Amino acid sequence: MMCKMLSRSMTKNPFLLLQFWLNEATESDLQPNPDTMAIATADSEGVPNARMVLCKEINAEKGYVVFYTNYNSVKSIEIKENPKSSALFHWDKLGYQIRIRGEILQSPDEENDAYFATRSLGSQVGAWASDQSNPVESRQALDDQFRKILDRFNITSEALALDKQKIPRPPHWGGYRLWAEEVEFWLNRKDRLHDRMHFKRALTIGSKGIETGDNWTVKRLQP
Repeated sequence: MMCKMLSRSMTKNPFLLLQFWLNEATESDLQPNPDTMAIATADSEGVPNARMVLCKEINAEKGYVVFYTNYNSVKSIEIKENPKSSALFHWDKLGYQIRIRGEILQSPDEENDAYFATRSLGSQVGAWASDQSNPVESRQALDDQFRKILDRFNITSEALALDKQKIPRPPHWGGYRLWAEEVEFWLNRKDRLHDRMHFKRALTIGSKGIETGDNWTVKRLQP
């Protein structure tokens, strides 16, 4: 699949192109942390907020991306107040950018448990120890919280260093799925005549969760 010019014939599913671009960014070794994406949310008053997270899954069949966080964090509170969100991938060394707009829903517990089990022991302890987004008196107080979790689960310094032990997922930590309603690809071109391709589908939250349309409409946008 050539990516030097965007065309409608490249794919009928934008998530296949997203996966292709992410693979290229990863394999090229030109872009640090290629799976990093910005997630923008807004609170109940419409005040926007953006931060960088790691994209841990691309589900091309259903059309969503997954990231993980603390369910008590500011972003999670904002998601609860307003599940509409936007994500942004930007690989400047390749001249690629992808914007996603849609709705966010929590990932299933079994999926959260499975991913948490793959994390390092230190990251697992950190998920228990940090009351994300809330004030802390000092760095020493944060370190003390970490040590309390080590004691709670009988984790020795050796076990932490060797990463040989696992602990259960805290109930306040898990994943979110950003279900795409719109996806836009931006490809850097000379003379600032950049290529932009916009995909859109029907997306609603029904009684059984997310309901999506099967077909994407595609439009070329001016730069």
